[in-house]
Amino acid sequence: MTDELTLDIRLSRTIIATIQQPQLVYVLFEIQPAEGLAAVRLPVNLALVVDRSESMCIPILTDEQFEELARRGGVREVVVDGIPVWEFRNVPADLAAKAPRNLDFVKVALRSAVEKLGPKDRFSLVVFARDARVVVGNESASNRRRLLAAIDQLDRLKLGDETFMARGMASGHKEASKASSPEMVGRMVLLTDGFTADTDECLRQAQAATAAGLAVSTVGLGTEFNEELLINIADMSKGNAYFIHDPQDIPSVFARELAGVQAITLRNLELKLRLTGGVELRKAYRAKPVITDLGRGALAGGSAGFPLGDLERDTPQALLLELLVPPRPAGNYRLAEVVLAYDNPALGRTGEKVRRDVVVQYVAGAMATTPPDPTVMNMAERVSAHTLQTRALQDAQVGNVAGATAKLQAAYTRLLGMGEADLAEATRQEIENLQSQGQISAAGTKKLRYETRRLTEK
Repeated sequence: MTDELTLDIRLSRTIIATIQQPQLVYVLFEIQPAEGLAAVRLPVNLALVVDRSESMCIPILTDEQFEELARRGGVREVVVDGIPVWEFRNVPADLAAKAPRNLDFVKVALRSAVEKLGPKDRFSLVVFARDARVVVGNESASNRRRLLAAIDQLDRLKLGDETFMARGMASGHKEASKASSPEMVGRMVLLTDGFTADTDECLRQAQAATAAGLAVSTVGLGTEFNEELLINIADMSKGNAYFIHDPQDIPSVFARELAGVQAITLRNLELKLRLTGGVELRKAYRAKPVITDLGRGALAGGSAGFPLGDLERDTPQALLLELLVPPRPAGNYRLAEVVLAYDNPALGRTGEKVRRDVVVQYVAGAMATTPPDPTVMNMAERVSAHTLQTRALQDAQVGNVAGATAKLQAAYTRLLGMGEADLAEATRQEIENLQSQGQISAAGTKKLRYETRRLTEK
């Protein structure tokens, strides 16, 4: 049903010179629901999986409060979740009342999420540290009072000092599976403020969730967590990845995530590409809503498939492909056949398809020197800046200071040219950190990694 969504195809060049060598062409696919698509809200099956390690309960003190407590002998350094942190002892009641904890903001976010769910929605809550515990089994959101009462009991739980996130993910997946159906949007929201001891198992749990059609959105809090792991989990399962530096932002991030899930209209999108003989797919990127390197997709026999997950009503998706096209005589040629498949659960339809052709014209002489499409090239420039940042962080991680510095400097120049002053300044600061200390700061790593993914939002 082509009246349910639009698939626009733009090429960096629609006219190609008839020269005797391969040429690079960028192809931008933009996907969004059609204006006439019925705004039917699908029921949500929400599994919330929250870190409940002791680090989540450390009071957030101002500098003055910290100094006052230190003078009283109430501060010492300990290791929690493998991270050196300050432990506060004998905190005066008046001081504690003024010092919120990460867990307090999580509870506000959970209460707000419950209030925004409808009677057809489902809700479950799992907390984890060394162990995982199901606080609220999968049940109807209409049981709002019981859910809110369970959230209020989070302070009393003691689950150990270590963090095994995969145990929480496994329990969250199990609860979500109790109400899994094609008519419901399943979403796991995973929040942590620390490193986990079971990274490989987390990835296996993410693969299992993906196979079951359960998207996992991740929320990293603070600066001491594995952002590469959380981003990989989100990208693998077609969820979202958030970085929160200030715990006061936890409620707004949860609200944003829930609003996005409730705005899903079409599901299980997949763009399938069949290349014409001689055309080579070099790289593929998801360009919107965030930038993700897709490699070459599931490429086999000249065909490639790119699963895209679900489509939100006001959040278009976009793919950017790099095609290497062969020399041809003058004339019109098809570079690829494209099929966009999707489901419309509100109407009980699956396997709907939109078909398009990617066509170029080969022209001899001066007529072939037309300027490239500015929209496509702007998108390619932003994807390139993200790629530079990603490679720079990889170089820094393995101690290649010279390589990281060079790539960050190139990214800095591009960001300035795009008008991304704030991100360019953050990049410049990390260049200085590399030159003076030989490494990028933890906070800087997370800012660059998360924010360059969103360069195409503007």
